[in-house]
Amino acid sequence: MPYIPKFNVLFKILFRRQDPKAAEAIWLEGTWLHDQGDIAGARDAFHHARLLDRRFGGAFYNYAALTEKLKGPGPEALAAWEAYLAAASQDKRQATAAVEKVREHVANLKLRGKN
Repeated sequence: MPYIPKFNVLFKILFRRQDPKAAEAIWLEGTWLHDQGDIAGARDAFHHARLLDRRFGGAFYNYAALTEKLKGPGPEALAAWEAYLAAASQDKRQATAAVEKVREHVANLKLRGKN
């Protein structure tokens, strides 16, 4: 079932207003949906969290992971992982080791795409 955010959140997204607290709340909803087995709904929630906070690395990471899980390791997943790397560079909460692991993963995806 697709994730549908509340009206006030949609309003903020529509007008490109940043709201880190709302983004974190939606991220929590996404993790709950994931735990319940609703992968597509969780991915939608993480997408909305990304729109509310362009520097929230956790939302970008989870969105990329679920995009790759649902769509495979193609161009859409590669773009999502690259967006994560851009967000992670601005989010001090992201562990350096995790970011480096994703960099390696992105390099591998690019190599696969060339073959």
